[in-house]
Amino acid sequence: MKYYVGIDFGGTSMKIGIINEEGSIIIKNSCVTDPNKSGDDIIKHIAECTQKVINNSKLPQKDIMGIGIGTPGLLNPETGVLKVAVNIPNLNGIHVTKGISDILGKPTFLDNDVNTMSLGEFYYGAGKGLKHVIALTLGTGVGGGIILNGELYRGASFTAGELGHVSISRDGKSCPCGNNGCLERYIGRDGIIERFMVSKNKGVETSIDKYLEDGEVTPKAIAMAAGDGDVLSIRVLEETGKILGSVLATLVNALNPQAIIIGGGVSNAGELILGPARIEMMKLAYSIPANDVKLVRAELGNDAGLVGSASLAVANLK
Repeated sequence: MKYYVGIDFGGTSMKIGIINEEGSIIIKNSCVTDPNKSGDDIIKHIAECTQKVINNSKLPQKDIMGIGIGTPGLLNPETGVLKVAVNIPNLNGIHVTKGISDILGKPTFLDNDVNTMSLGEFYYGAGKGLKHVIALTLGTGVGGGIILNGELYRGASFTAGELGHVSISRDGKSCPCGNNGCLERYIGRDGIIERFMVSKNKGVETSIDKYLEDGEVTPKAIAMAAGDGDVLSIRVLEETGKILGSVLATLVNALNPQAIIIGGGVSNAGELILGPARIEMMKLAYSIPANDVKLVRAELGNDAGLVGSASLAVANLK
């Protein structure tokens, strides 16, 4: 049996685990990340945490094929250099894969965390057995990964999949990226809350108060209220789905995928968003590719980052 290590790396912590060839997690753990350490010390810490997980797994070293790392930020997956590390500037310009590979003696690979999530769903989740898949994560922002002919498509400068920055309105809301009307400004966390609050502040009736988290309106609270029949919450999620569906129609026409997989926290609203999105996508896309694509929720849940990171090693060592 072959095994693969996944490191889901973040600004304050990292999840580390090992999967087998079927994608089942054999062992997992987490470690705290100290952004104040030097880049070299952070790399050593990642390696030490990973070695501990490997040791605790009791697996033969020879059966562990390689290591995949998923991280936010700008990077070069071919060289393994992290160009701009989100929240950890001491890693900027650090050759992450070489540092960890030199310490642990295993082939090591690096990619954007949304790309790795996409690979995880492709190999072991909702995209298993398919060849052409698009994955989107709906959360604070909107990220995407594109898999064509069984291979992750990264683009000429490794930035393919920035679907959250597809502009849906030339004169729309300004985005920190410098563009106007970016998709994530409308269906990311803040966009959903903003549309809800505009109506609520105009006096539209809502029963959301009993679902608030510490008095705060969140997409989760909106989804819970919608599930309980709150008309305003249902309308806001339906609008979210329609906006998403209009962009999915463009992706269907351009890329002709077999599946579009939706993950991330906002996707927990399920069919309250996906139902309207599916209807809008089918209405706007060409009928032939639209009839061939399925729109589904991601299946890996909280383990998507870990399994996805390990899947990066699978993809590079197959």
